[in-house]
Amino acid sequence: MLACMITAAWEGAAVAVEEPLSGGNTTVVVRVGDTVRRPVGPWTPAVHDLLNHLAEAGFDGSPRVLGVDDAAREVLRFVPGEVGTLSPSDPLPRWFRTEEACWAVGRWVREFQRAQAGLRLDTAKPWRRAPGGSLGDGQVVVHHDVSPYNTVRRDDGSLVVLDWDFARPGDPIEDLAWAAWRWVPLMSGTWWHAEYGIDDTEEVEGRHQRNLAALLDGYGPSARQRLTLAAAVAAQMTGHAADLEEMARTDPAFARLVERDYARLARADAAWWVSSGHRLRWRA
Repeated sequence: MLACMITAAWEGAAVAVEEPLSGGNTTVVVRVGDTVRRPVGPWTPAVHDLLNHLAEAGFDGSPRVLGVDDAAREVLRFVPGEVGTLSPSDPLPRWFRTEEACWAVGRWVREFQRAQAGLRLDTAKPWRRAPGGSLGDGQVVVHHDVSPYNTVRRDDGSLVVLDWDFARPGDPIEDLAWAAWRWVPLMSGTWWHAEYGIDDTEEVEGRHQRNLAALLDGYGPSARQRLTLAAAVAAQMTGHAADLEEMARTDPAFARLVERDYARLARADAAWWVSSGHRLRWRA
């Protein structure tokens, strides 16, 4: 995402070239100048309403919507900064692995939820994985993918979370539970160690303990949320696997993710987390 805009001269005019951005598993995302262009869907109007509300509330941790272009793609303001890349050959940048990062993500989730004060949903506008409707008692709009690979850290240290396609109403604990899964990260086996920059000498359970404590400190969960968090983490894992498998029936992009074992690995994480007896404990 840090690639600069390329311009080309053609018959004396400067033409902005679309620069593909890395990280999109299911969509083609390009940069054009200081904007990003992404495909739209029936859920896009609801997402744009949410993002516009967050902007008006002064929340700076989400993308700014600029409109829809002539190719029927949403236009967002490009966010410069360091991105949480995840691959064995390009592991998670050092800051993203730290307790400081987990604290900052917990605080991002809290501030995102606070910024929704006064939000009114248009019940005629559906979400990608839910019909349109009003927020229920105690509900917020949940991002549903607060992960390192969707996060940009600006030069001033502030965070912007990208990819809002799966936002929809839900329980506030859902984003906290997802962040615990993906940022601590609460994952089984060792396959993810290279992606997260973990070497053979690191004591992983100690890392889990420290990162989870930092995440919770940043968020500030209620006593009830602390009691229900362990079950919520498992629910995010199994729910994600089910979502992938369902969407794979009609969308080739998600079928490829299932073929690459994303659903199986999520279920393996859930089985490990439950069988461990949720051994990671946090302050009551």
